[in-house]
Amino acid sequence: MRKWFEKAHGAIIWTIAIAFVAGIVIWSLTSYFYSRKSKVEYSLDDTVAYLTKDGTALASDFWIFPWDLEQSYSQALTYYQITEVDPIFEEPMLKTSLLNDLIDTKTVLYYAEVNNIKPEKTEIDSAIEEQVKKVEENEKLLNYVNQKFGGIENYKKSIEPDIIRYLTINKVRKKVAKIDESEMKDYYEENRDDLIVKYDTADVDFVSFSNQASANNFINQALIKGFDQAATDLGLSVQNYPNFRRGIIAQEFEDVIFSSTNTLVGPVPLGSNYFVFKVNSFTSVDTFEKFSLSKGYQEVMSQLQGDRFRAEMEKFKNEENIGSVINSEIYQVWNDVLTNSGTSLLNVYKKLNEMIFDFNTDTVKDDIPSEIKAAFVVLVDKISSDASLVNNDILQDAEKEAKIVLESVYKDYPDSFVAVKKMRESFPDRKDIMYNYYTMLYSKIKPYIEYGMIQNIMNDFIDLYRGFTTLSEATDITLDQKAEVLYNLYEINKMLKDATTASRYLEKLKDATPDYMDFDAAFNELEFMKNATSTN
Repeated sequence: MRKWFEKAHGAIIWTIAIAFVAGIVIWSLTSYFYSRKSKVEYSLDDTVAYLTKDGTALASDFWIFPWDLEQSYSQALTYYQITEVDPIFEEPMLKTSLLNDLIDTKTVLYYAEVNNIKPEKTEIDSAIEEQVKKVEENEKLLNYVNQKFGGIENYKKSIEPDIIRYLTINKVRKKVAKIDESEMKDYYEENRDDLIVKYDTADVDFVSFSNQASANNFINQALIKGFDQAATDLGLSVQNYPNFRRGIIAQEFEDVIFSSTNTLVGPVPLGSNYFVFKVNSFTSVDTFEKFSLSKGYQEVMSQLQGDRFRAEMEKFKNEENIGSVINSEIYQVWNDVLTNSGTSLLNVYKKLNEMIFDFNTDTVKDDIPSEIKAAFVVLVDKISSDASLVNNDILQDAEKEAKIVLESVYKDYPDSFVAVKKMRESFPDRKDIMYNYYTMLYSKIKPYIEYGMIQNIMNDFIDLYRGFTTLSEATDITLDQKAEVLYNLYEINKMLKDATTASRYLEKLKDATPDYMDFDAAFNELEFMKNATSTN
């Protein structure tokens, strides 16, 4: 989840472009459902956000409705294969990020309208036919389209608006974000050293030694017999490093590696060992001509195009006095939290503090949405991690208030995993919270344990097992909770095929609650596992 947000937030991804890439199935579902709403007249009160010019709302083409945001959200979850989202902490954060992308999209489309940029009919028809071809090549999709739309022609009409928007955005991008060869060359000359470090790569084999004398002896042998034969004769393990980059070893050795192939380089001191490298091949970007043929060229081109595009859109908004209004208190609050930094966060803190707290009773107001309370908790976390605010006088009070607000969120939504995890961090001695946290964590990672993929969640598993063990020995939890913990430990060890440890927890469970389950059958199963293991 965090990976997706870090990738998406702060970058212009424009949801319509995602929809185009993500595929026709998403379009089919969303376009069919939401196109039925277009015949209804809506007002600004129905929007979640809209563009303004000189402070006045633009035409409805530049409004964003709740169903637009839901469509964008659905597409993003599908495209990034996100299957689980916390409804209080993560969902409003993601939707706010996507809402900003939708606002950016509307701004681009308004730029296109002002500058009369639009795709030709032939371009639109070609893009539609390309999508239709994909449908007709897939029998399941074709049946779906015929069922939902009554045929291909109706389907074409349904996806045409999305395709026009996508093509329009591409045309605007090509117009305002063009980077020519001379600009790329200038960038290369100004950043040559950094680009060489980033994009020079080599395919090398290497062997390592604990002392320099052994490394020198190997080099002498390799110069006579060859690298591989010398390694074989000395019983050395040859390792391959297919993506060796600069910045790992001293420059004097790097320069040799990136100068010619079939070269021995070493002994190279690194840590407490000495390495000898054989250069199989290398790619260098030490001239502009070489750089222009590398993948780095396209990456830099995309970066410069993105920078120019954003700069041009900011210029357009300033010159035309284009703004936006987020017409939702929840998303506006999250937007304030996510888009501010440094001392500006303190202004957001003061605003939310007044919104959330009843200062007559020093409690959280009853009518505050949980999503806003969650935003306050995230805000204080953000303030706490900002180096420029570490010694601020407000911080200590803010952290105390965040705990109060977090307890309120947890009370409202005890099933929020993020809330219970934060409660676990804030109140480490509370066994009721510990129990809820580890029970929820177990439900999340149990499939990985069950299907032998524990290496994918090793840190969580270690934390889980330690937590359950602590709870199994606790005297301040209920009998039902202890029974559940003991059963989980029995079940975990059974899945790990550790019948001996599983039996021990099963005995403890039987002692605590004799009527909990059919213990005879469970013990028989474990005994069978032990016998099977000893036989094998």
